Amino acid sequence: MFSSVESESTKLQQGPAPTKIIQSQNQYRTCRIKVPDLEKPVPALCVDQEYYSFFKAVEAADKTLEIVAKLGNGGDGTAITKTSKGYAIWVKEPDAELYRSKA
Repeated sequence: MFSSVESESTKLQQGPAPTKIIQSQNQYRTCRIKVPDLEKPVPALCVDQEYYSFFKAVEAADKTLEIVAKLGNGGDGTAITKTSKGYAIWVKEPDAELYRSKA
């Protein structure tokens, strides 16, 4: 008989990291964060009390999904927001600290 308890490493190996598709500006707030491996603060979103740094702006939906899939397969959680020219891709930063919140 198998146990239903899974270790963290087992959970991580089951599939790509999740992507949040953000459909409304009410679902996030913009800010700047400090990330341990970068010198300067970077633009970011705060979604569900988690920080996502700006990664890239992309015009085409299919290219956006391709990039997000690659990041997710590499273990990076992502978020997608719609822009006037396409889509913005954001990468989850679990070790980030808030630098400055935009009002």
